[in-house]
Amino acid sequence: MDRYSQRRTQFMNAIGGGLAIVPAAVETVRNDDVQHVFRQSSDFFFLTGFEEPDAVALLDPGHDEPYVLFVRPHDPEMEVWYGKRAGVDGAKERFGADAAYPISDLDKVLRDRFRDRDTLWYPIGSSADSRVLGALSQARGMQTRTGITVPASIVDPSTILDEMRLIKTSEEIDALREACSISAEGHAEAIRFAAPGRSEHEVQSAMEYVFRASGAVREGYPSIVASGDNACILHYVENDQPLHDGDLLLIDAAAEIAYLSSDITRTFPVNGRFSDAQRAIYDVVLAAQEAVIDACKPGLPFTDMHDIAVRTLTEGMVDLGLLPEPVEDAIAYGWFREFYFHGTGHWLGMDVHDAGVYRIDGAGRPLQPGMTFTVEPGIYVARDKTVLDLANAPFDLDGERDLAYLQGASEAKRILDERKSEADVVTHEVPEQFLGIGVRIEDDLLVTSSGCENLTRGVPVDPDEIEALWEQPPTVPAIR
Repeated sequence: MDRYSQRRTQFMNAIGGGLAIVPAAVETVRNDDVQHVFRQSSDFFFLTGFEEPDAVALLDPGHDEPYVLFVRPHDPEMEVWYGKRAGVDGAKERFGADAAYPISDLDKVLRDRFRDRDTLWYPIGSSADSRVLGALSQARGMQTRTGITVPASIVDPSTILDEMRLIKTSEEIDALREACSISAEGHAEAIRFAAPGRSEHEVQSAMEYVFRASGAVREGYPSIVASGDNACILHYVENDQPLHDGDLLLIDAAAEIAYLSSDITRTFPVNGRFSDAQRAIYDVVLAAQEAVIDACKPGLPFTDMHDIAVRTLTEGMVDLGLLPEPVEDAIAYGWFREFYFHGTGHWLGMDVHDAGVYRIDGAGRPLQPGMTFTVEPGIYVARDKTVLDLANAPFDLDGERDLAYLQGASEAKRILDERKSEADVVTHEVPEQFLGIGVRIEDDLLVTSSGCENLTRGVPVDPDEIEALWEQPPTVPAIR
């Protein structure tokens, strides 16, 4: 039994008397008759291994043909333009389907399969909604006339699939190791290649060349190559600015292997030498990352990692004068969020921000062997953040999220702004030498039986080692 069959069996055991419909991703047009590069839906690929678009998987454990694929049929004219299709025969012979049909037959087959099933497991909001929900509506119409049983409830299959994807198998870990190794070498090449006068996109090209030449067919996500002030924009993707002497370059990028993605961030000086101010902030971020990594082991609540990072970062920011004393106020009132406003990590796997809940019954989920995740603290001092007006209003991130969920983002912001306006305000001037500096350091960890293994230290984080690596000649030649 291959890994896809094992996953389907596990999934079907979990859905009991129901049936599940999992749609594939669809192609989207870029311009005229040219499509954007296609990447299969992670859940669909996880269960099927099938990489063609516009398909649907039906998983029906109560039927003598429990696994059905609906696929694009063979079409010689279209295949001349866009490549071979597996077709109905290939869906059975190559991908293990018990039955297969042209995608055009989906509605008809579903109406029959809905009979005597209590629950439909289906992700509402997908591209197949009109056909799946239309077929269910027709089946319910028959129910009123004939008394047959059809699904009375619809449940998102991700409640099961997310848990299945969270703990990685040895095969998945091997693929992730390879993705991490390739990604680390790409980052190392970026450090060797970067220099004043080159551009962000030139460095991106050198790095991604290493990814592709090493076996990755795609990046795990759009590469962030952010120099100077751009490093203070978390999801900067323009990557079109020149590299200036004296600036830092923040790169958040990674390769994907066998649908498993790495996720690495490194920050380094374009000219090969950290300034005193850059080094001071870098050292604080690195200390926070190392504090989190040192604490990681089975049983540690995932949310504790953020608390560890916040305390270390805040202590460092107060020491540097980025925030006023005392540290406890800077944490309690959320002042640290002026310069550190994202989480400390996320699950990693088939999606770079992978499936799985972070809390169970309101408490941080304990780490378990086989989980993979990132650790990525940062400090971002935007150039225009010269003076801070810091409210002495208690900070509660979970409470703010609950308020936004219940009241909506705009109303929640209004309420929070009102609370802050009623609190005392501390005015603080940010030291000029730190303005425009953005630093993030990100590594990928695997939980083992006794601790955690860092999968991405193939590219250094020690600032002295980074400077030494910059001195080495790049392996990718510059075009100009």
